[in-house]
Amino acid sequence: MPSVLTVLRAYLQGRYGKSTGIAFIDSTPLVVCHNRRISRHRVFRGLAARGETSMGWFFGFKLHLIVNEHGELIAACLTPGNSDDWRPVPDPKSPALLSRALFGRLFGDKGYISRALFEKLFEWGVELITGVQRNMKGERSA
Repeated sequence: MPSVLTVLRAYLQGRYGKSTGIAFIDSTPLVVCHNRRISRHRVFRGLAARGETSMGWFFGFKLHLIVNEHGELIAACLTPGNSDDWRPVPDPKSPALLSRALFGRLFGDKGYISRALFEKLFEWGVELITGVQRNMKGERSA
């Protein structure tokens, strides 16, 4: 399994395109073992983590991707399974800073709703567009 990550990274490096002003962001889980085998799993011990998606719990990583409207890859990042979707986007310490080459509009699902993320991207000239959660309160005008 560790050798697969190297091959995956090399493949993704060759698939990068250019940002065109419209981008889409999402993450997907990469499961490394069944939940029953977490305690015996040794290959990614200390790297992989237990996370939750809408489909249930898993043990592994999350692959975060940003693509343009042509489907070309702009950025990719691999995080432990327990990380929030939006955490690696504005992290300047991350070697795979997801938002480094973005401008224009970035469309994401409800996992990317965060005022801090919106404000940080807005400072960099990126408008974050997400859905709305049921329990969100609307902005009140004075």
